[in-house]
Amino acid sequence: MEPLCPPWCVTTAAEHEYDDQGAWLHEGPRFGLLRTWCLDGPEPVFTATLSEEVGDAGELDVDQLRRLATDALDVAMWIDQQTRIGLTRLGQSVVELVREAHARSSRSA
Repeated sequence: MEPLCPPWCVTTAAEHEYDDQGAWLHEGPRFGLLRTWCLDGPEPVFTATLSEEVGDAGELDVDQLRRLATDALDVAMWIDQQTRIGLTRLGQSVVELVREAHARSSRSA
């Protein structure tokens, strides 16, 4: 049985063959130094991991730390949005999701 992938899933069919049926691991979009994932089951679980750019030691210089902070905020907003809309909503790009999240956020003057 093939998984029903959300539109943002970049996991190949060959990679999905290693997943347990009913517990598909979807790789989502990358945000700079972070990769997003979702374990799709009765209650989907979203996570993020550091990309290969960070290296084995995991040491970051000051520029990478700034980039990671920005990337982490983008990932958190994306995961919040995906959690609210579920895995089956079609047709929205990551850019559209981030714009919607920014539009809904409260801003002070």
